[in-house]
Amino acid sequence: MDFESALALSRFGLGSTAAGLQALPRPARDLILDEIDRGRVADPGHGSLPTSEALIAEGSGFFQARLKPGETKLQSPVGPAVDAEVTARYHDTLMTPPVGFSERLVMFWMNHFAVSLDKGTAVHISAGAYEREAIRPYVYGRFTDMLLAVETHPTMLYYLDNVTSTGPNSRTGQRMGRDINENLAREIMELHTLGVDSGYSQADVTAFAKALTGWTANKRPGGDGPVGGFTFRKTLHEPGGKTILGEEYHEDGFFQAADILVSLSNHPATAKHLSTKLARHFVADNPPKTLVDRLSSTWLDTGGDLQAVYATLIDSEEAWAPTPVKLRTPQEHLIAMLRATDAQLTPALIKRALTAMGQPWWKPPGPNGFSDLSAAWLTPEGLSARMEVAALVAAKTSRDTDPREFAPAILGPRLSDGTLAAIERADTLRQGISLAFMAPEFVRR
Repeated sequence: MDFESALALSRFGLGSTAAGLQALPRPARDLILDEIDRGRVADPGHGSLPTSEALIAEGSGFFQARLKPGETKLQSPVGPAVDAEVTARYHDTLMTPPVGFSERLVMFWMNHFAVSLDKGTAVHISAGAYEREAIRPYVYGRFTDMLLAVETHPTMLYYLDNVTSTGPNSRTGQRMGRDINENLAREIMELHTLGVDSGYSQADVTAFAKALTGWTANKRPGGDGPVGGFTFRKTLHEPGGKTILGEEYHEDGFFQAADILVSLSNHPATAKHLSTKLARHFVADNPPKTLVDRLSSTWLDTGGDLQAVYATLIDSEEAWAPTPVKLRTPQEHLIAMLRATDAQLTPALIKRALTAMGQPWWKPPGPNGFSDLSAAWLTPEGLSARMEVAALVAAKTSRDTDPREFAPAILGPRLSDGTLAAIERADTLRQGISLAFMAPEFVRR
């Protein structure tokens, strides 16, 4: 298999499957373009996993502390829900694609619109459904649609506290003395769209937060919509017009904040911010300005058509520099190891491995997600943990796997003579597989 295909599998995909590079039906670059043309993303669980509405509605009983007779503690659906999501991905969705560019995009956008299982029960229960409902269906659509889906999803509204945000001059605000919470508005502008130092002010954040009041989750039967789902509650909404970045938005209930989101999604600062993040994720920590400018131009020319933006990325010469400079994140590294072997890890082991390597499952340190800079993962502790996980996966790999054949099959022409010599000197077959997992050609993309 050609060098470009070997590079593509690591830089833009999930890594080689156990069948090796020779099993690819066509050059990997063509397969990536095929994924973009199809414009579809897999559904983990194939429709069998519960919706966020169902999960949060079930969790509402948890909030109300309803116990069954004889129980001394609450029965929470948290553990089973998370384990089912892990299984659906690591035993199926992430293991089967020949390349997996679409799944890499899902991981990118899930980290961009980050939520954390540590926030509370509602987020913990529904984070997987949030990915399935607000990220996956929109990966190949327009950014505006993904943005609206994310910011109206109950998981995000719980995570960034908009469920408690109340206009001070709304009916509820006047009656109960409540006020706005600016978390969602601030993170939308700073992280999700415009980016820092893009010209917005604190006054813009405050005005946007007031426009977002009333965007909440339905917490009780008989409300507007199903329990656990999104609802707009007029009694919480701050009345009146709002001015954002010099533009006036008249009072229009739910649509006031929605119109603001549409404007933000098409702003030149948003195009530059997101184009930079995409180029940084796939190409280099300091991506070429020519590449960022080209992606930004496509974004603005097409109204944020993500399918067109990805095609521009793959068609750009700068994206195919032969020397890999990015380090696989812990999650990418674990996925690549499991794809390359027949090793099977339980959901508990997968979560434990990710935590040990510093990227716990859906638990970023903040709304800005996990770092996408290689330097953040190049720590002695992190590399030591990767070695331990590499040994664990190697120990669960078939005893018939010969690393002297395994490494060339999954790395192809990227495999150096030095790495192959080190593998051949290994004391045991499993040690040889571990060495392949920690080789620069495997760790870097």
